[in-house]
Amino acid sequence: MSVTPASRRRQAPPDQASESTYLTRERQRALYESHFGFVWRNLRRLGVSEAAAEDAAQDVFLVVHRRHDSYDARWSRVETWLFGIVLRVARDYRRSQRRRRYRFDSSADVEDVLERRVVADGDPDAALTRRESVALLESALDALGNKKRAVLVMVDIEGFTVPEAAEALGVNVNTAYWRLRAGRAEFERALTRVRGFHKYPEVSS
Repeated sequence: MSVTPASRRRQAPPDQASESTYLTRERQRALYESHFGFVWRNLRRLGVSEAAAEDAAQDVFLVVHRRHDSYDARWSRVETWLFGIVLRVARDYRRSQRRRRYRFDSSADVEDVLERRVVADGDPDAALTRRESVALLESALDALGNKKRAVLVMVDIEGFTVPEAAEALGVNVNTAYWRLRAGRAEFERALTRVRGFHKYPEVSS
Protein backbone atom coordinates (compact mmCIF):
# COMPACT_ATOMS: atom_id res chain seq x y z
CA MET A 1 0.00 0.00 0.00
CA SER A 2 1.33 3.43 -0.85
CA VAL A 3 0.28 6.89 0.17
CA THR A 4 0.44 9.70 -2.35
CA PRO A 5 1.55 13.06 -0.92
CA ALA A 6 -1.25 15.59 -0.75
CA SER A 7 0.67 17.96 -3.04
CA ARG A 8 0.52 15.31 -5.80
CA ARG A 9 -3.11 14.38 -5.45
CA ARG A 10 -5.51 15.70 -8.05
CA GLN A 11 -7.51 18.54 -6.57
CA ALA A 12 -11.26 18.45 -6.91
CA PRO A 13 -12.89 21.21 -8.96
CA PRO A 14 -13.74 24.32 -6.91
CA ASP A 15 -17.46 23.63 -7.06
CA GLN A 16 -16.91 20.27 -5.33
CA ALA A 17 -15.12 21.69 -2.29
CA SER A 18 -16.17 24.21 0.29
CA GLU A 19 -13.94 27.08 1.30
CA SER A 20 -13.50 25.42 4.71
CA THR A 21 -11.24 22.75 3.18
CA TYR A 22 -8.53 25.28 2.21
CA LEU A 23 -6.12 27.57 4.04
CA THR A 24 -7.55 31.05 3.75
CA ARG A 25 -5.47 34.02 4.88
CA GLU A 26 -7.27 34.04 8.24
CA ARG A 27 -6.61 30.34 8.72
CA GLN A 28 -2.94 30.86 7.88
CA ARG A 29 -2.68 33.43 10.68
CA ALA A 30 -4.46 31.06 13.06
CA LEU A 31 -2.14 28.23 12.03
CA TYR A 32 0.89 30.39 12.82
CA GLU A 33 -0.45 31.17 16.29
CA SER A 34 -1.47 27.61 17.13
CA HIS A 35 1.38 25.65 15.54
CA PHE A 36 4.50 27.78 15.90
CA GLY A 37 5.60 25.70 18.90
CA PHE A 38 4.95 22.48 16.98
CA VAL A 39 7.14 23.73 14.13
CA TRP A 40 9.92 25.05 16.39
CA ARG A 41 10.30 21.92 18.52
CA ASN A 42 10.35 19.60 15.52
CA LEU A 43 12.92 21.71 13.70
CA ARG A 44 15.08 21.29 16.81
CA ARG A 45 14.42 17.53 16.94
CA LEU A 46 15.42 17.30 13.29
CA GLY A 47 18.80 18.88 13.91
CA VAL A 48 18.32 22.65 13.47
CA SER A 49 20.27 24.65 16.08
CA GLU A 50 18.48 26.87 18.57
CA ALA A 51 20.27 29.86 17.05
CA ALA A 52 18.69 29.09 13.67
CA ALA A 53 15.35 27.63 14.80
CA GLU A 54 13.48 30.93 14.94
CA ASP A 55 14.48 31.87 11.38
CA ALA A 56 13.78 28.32 10.20
CA ALA A 57 10.29 28.41 11.73
CA GLN A 58 9.58 31.70 9.96
CA ASP A 59 10.74 30.09 6.71
CA VAL A 60 8.30 27.23 7.28
CA PHE A 61 5.39 29.66 7.50
CA LEU A 62 6.59 31.55 4.43
CA VAL A 63 6.34 28.26 2.56
CA VAL A 64 2.88 27.74 4.09
CA HIS A 65 1.84 31.11 2.66
CA ARG A 66 3.29 30.37 -0.78
CA ARG A 67 1.88 26.84 -0.97
CA HIS A 68 -1.41 27.29 0.89
CA ASP A 69 -3.41 26.35 -2.18
CA SER A 70 -1.75 22.89 -2.22
CA TYR A 71 -3.44 21.96 1.07
CA ASP A 72 -6.89 20.39 1.11
CA ALA A 73 -8.40 19.27 4.42
CA ARG A 74 -10.28 16.48 2.66
CA TRP A 75 -7.02 14.65 1.98
CA SER A 76 -4.91 15.06 5.14
CA ARG A 77 -4.57 16.70 8.54
CA VAL A 78 -2.90 20.09 8.45
CA GLU A 79 -0.21 18.80 10.83
CA THR A 80 0.81 16.13 8.32
CA TRP A 81 1.08 18.67 5.51
CA LEU A 82 2.92 21.11 7.79
CA PHE A 83 5.40 18.46 8.96
CA GLY A 84 6.33 17.78 5.34
CA ILE A 85 7.35 21.44 5.04
CA VAL A 86 9.24 21.25 8.35
CA LEU A 87 11.21 18.27 7.02
CA ARG A 88 12.32 20.13 3.90
CA VAL A 89 13.25 23.33 5.74
CA ALA A 90 15.18 21.35 8.38
CA ARG A 91 17.09 19.54 5.63
CA ASP A 92 18.09 22.85 4.02
CA TYR A 93 19.24 24.31 7.34
CA ARG A 94 21.28 21.21 8.19
CA ARG A 95 23.06 21.49 4.85
CA SER A 96 23.76 25.16 5.49
CA GLN A 97 25.13 24.35 8.94
CA ARG A 98 27.44 21.69 7.51
CA ARG A 99 28.74 24.09 4.87
CA ARG A 100 29.61 26.59 7.61
CA ARG A 101 31.20 23.77 9.66
CA TYR A 102 28.98 24.94 12.51
CA ARG A 103 29.07 22.57 15.49
CA PHE A 104 26.34 22.94 18.09
CA ASP A 105 25.10 20.99 21.06
CA SER A 106 21.38 20.60 20.35
CA SER A 107 20.80 18.88 23.68
CA ALA A 108 22.14 21.82 25.66
CA ASP A 109 20.08 24.26 23.58
CA VAL A 110 16.79 22.49 24.27
CA GLU A 111 17.69 21.85 27.90
CA ASP A 112 18.35 25.53 28.56
CA VAL A 113 15.04 26.63 27.02
CA LEU A 114 13.03 24.06 28.98
CA GLU A 115 14.94 24.65 32.19
CA ARG A 116 14.26 28.38 32.10
CA ARG A 117 10.54 27.68 31.68
CA VAL A 118 10.36 25.16 34.53
CA VAL A 119 12.45 27.29 36.89
CA ALA A 120 10.15 30.21 36.14
CA ASP A 121 7.36 28.04 37.50
CA GLY A 122 9.29 27.69 40.77
CA ASP A 123 10.38 24.03 40.60
CA PRO A 124 14.18 23.71 40.17
CA ASP A 125 14.13 19.96 40.94
CA ALA A 126 11.70 19.40 38.08
CA ALA A 127 13.96 21.54 35.88
CA LEU A 128 16.93 19.27 36.59
CA THR A 129 14.95 16.13 35.84
CA ARG A 130 13.56 17.66 32.67
CA ARG A 131 17.02 18.81 31.61
CA GLU A 132 18.47 15.33 32.02
CA SER A 133 15.57 13.68 30.17
CA VAL A 134 15.73 16.08 27.23
CA ALA A 135 19.51 15.76 27.03
CA LEU A 136 19.17 11.99 26.84
CA LEU A 137 16.47 12.17 24.17
CA GLU A 138 18.30 14.69 21.99
CA SER A 139 21.63 12.88 22.24
CA ALA A 140 20.02 9.61 21.17
CA LEU A 141 18.17 11.30 18.27
CA ASP A 142 21.45 12.82 17.09
CA ALA A 143 22.80 9.28 16.60
CA LEU A 144 20.13 8.45 13.97
CA GLY A 145 20.25 9.07 10.25
CA ASN A 146 17.93 11.82 9.05
CA LYS A 147 15.36 9.52 7.39
CA LYS A 148 14.95 7.23 10.38
CA ARG A 149 15.03 10.18 12.74
CA ALA A 150 12.18 11.89 10.89
CA VAL A 151 9.77 8.95 11.02
CA LEU A 152 10.67 8.21 14.66
CA VAL A 153 9.97 11.82 15.67
CA MET A 154 6.67 11.85 13.78
CA VAL A 155 5.31 8.53 15.07
CA ASP A 156 6.85 7.95 18.51
CA ILE A 157 7.15 11.55 19.73
CA GLU A 158 4.46 13.55 17.91
CA GLY A 159 1.93 10.71 17.67
CA PHE A 160 1.32 10.63 13.90
CA THR A 161 0.20 7.36 12.34
CA VAL A 162 2.64 5.56 10.07
CA PRO A 163 0.53 6.32 6.96
CA GLU A 164 0.56 10.02 7.91
CA ALA A 165 4.34 9.89 8.33
CA ALA A 166 4.65 8.19 4.95
CA GLU A 167 2.58 10.96 3.37
CA ALA A 168 4.71 13.72 4.88
CA LEU A 169 7.94 11.95 3.91
CA GLY A 170 6.74 11.16 0.38
CA VAL A 171 7.38 7.40 0.71
CA ASN A 172 5.17 4.33 0.70
CA VAL A 173 3.85 2.92 3.96
CA ASN A 174 6.08 -0.18 3.90
CA THR A 175 9.17 2.01 3.65
CA ALA A 176 7.95 4.12 6.56
CA TYR A 177 7.37 1.01 8.68
CA TRP A 178 10.85 -0.28 7.85
CA ARG A 179 12.48 3.03 8.77
CA LEU A 180 10.48 3.14 12.00
CA ARG A 181 11.51 -0.36 13.05
CA ALA A 182 15.16 0.26 12.18
CA GLY A 183 15.06 3.70 13.81
CA ARG A 184 13.60 2.32 17.02
CA ALA A 185 16.33 -0.32 17.23
CA GLU A 186 19.07 2.24 16.61
CA PHE A 187 17.46 4.65 19.06
CA GLU A 188 17.41 2.03 21.83
CA ARG A 189 21.07 1.23 21.23
CA ALA A 190 21.91 4.94 21.27
CA LEU A 191 19.96 5.40 24.51
CA THR A 192 21.98 2.63 26.13
CA ARG A 193 25.27 4.15 25.00
CA VAL A 194 24.35 7.71 26.00
CA ARG A 195 22.83 6.67 29.34
CA GLY A 196 25.97 4.70 30.19
CA PHE A 197 28.34 7.47 29.16
CA HIS A 198 26.51 10.30 30.93
CA LYS A 199 25.06 8.15 33.74
CA TYR A 200 21.62 9.65 33.21
CA PRO A 201 18.66 8.25 35.16
CA GLU A 202 15.89 6.33 33.43
CA VAL A 203 13.52 8.58 31.47
CA SER A 204 10.05 8.33 32.95
CA SER A 205 7.27 7.58 30.47
